[in-house]
Amino acid sequence: MKITHIHIERFRGFQNEDFEVGSLLTAIAGQNGTQKSTLLGIITQTFTLKTEDSMRVEKPLCGGSYISAFKDKFRLSPTFDKPKGHEWTISFDAGMDDFTVESIKRTGDPNVRFWKKGARQEGDGYISFPTIFLSLKRLVPVAEEAKIITDDTLLTQEELNEFKQLHNKILIAQTPISSATTITSKNKQSIGVSTELYDWNQNSMGQDNLGKIILALFSFKRLHDKYPRQYKGGILAIDEMDATMYPASQVELLKVLRKYASKLNLQILFTTHSMSLLKAMDDLVQEVTKKEETANQAKILYLKKVDDKIAIKQGVNFKGIQLDLKPVGGINLS
Repeated sequence: MKITHIHIERFRGFQNEDFEVGSLLTAIAGQNGTQKSTLLGIITQTFTLKTEDSMRVEKPLCGGSYISAFKDKFRLSPTFDKPKGHEWTISFDAGMDDFTVESIKRTGDPNVRFWKKGARQEGDGYISFPTIFLSLKRLVPVAEEAKIITDDTLLTQEELNEFKQLHNKILIAQTPISSATTITSKNKQSIGVSTELYDWNQNSMGQDNLGKIILALFSFKRLHDKYPRQYKGGILAIDEMDATMYPASQVELLKVLRKYASKLNLQILFTTHSMSLLKAMDDLVQEVTKKEETANQAKILYLKKVDDKIAIKQGVNFKGIQLDLKPVGGINLS
């Protein structure tokens, strides 16, 4: 199952917007305040794992669940977020019917909930499909966590070897990793590395962010291997994927994500401010569109304020994005 098309009838700054997403990768870009994270939340909020789904008992290696928790994506305003003030429709391939979600009234805080339009029965609200949403909580520095629990047994030996290879490939590092330690705190679950030169306590934020993303990929791989009949793919959403990582590593990470998305039948969506990452995505879009069978694998969505609304633009290339985001009149550092 893959998302192909989304229509947002209304949701905060979005009004009557239509767009497509990539079958493998979708980058969401735009200036600050263009509701990029909100768009990521809208897409993923449509999915859960229902009680009768055998995969529901599983927990991702990166912490949280496959249910894509509301609290990780939205803080609703009692003033502006009202019942019936939100509605969107997601279309799929493989003959699956369109699925429309709307906001309805609920008691307590928040004052609305999102639910399938026209359905009120328990269990009808969302589509059962494994989803991981990596929010900005993953970027809280380990040093700021009051309590940390460590575990050296979370990964299998095969996963550990794969993790070491991916870590050094993406970060373009040469120093061999001697061990990898799972780090669990109030805000996150990630994995830290130790070498003969340093241990996980000295890991950079970039390493911490990367560890979380790799654990998310491994989580889908476990579902793929353990539930070969039930598993049909999944959705991985990463808010500000480029944060804390330098440009060359961002590009290497994109290559790895494309490979795992194809292998595990994932749709990976991410927000970014990185010009290096957007250039790499634009190059990928140009590459895949040369062949009909790969033409829809990668998409860039560019969000822009237009008359107090947010327009979702498709087909914007890197040069167009660069022109829109560049400083007006240049930068004078003298």
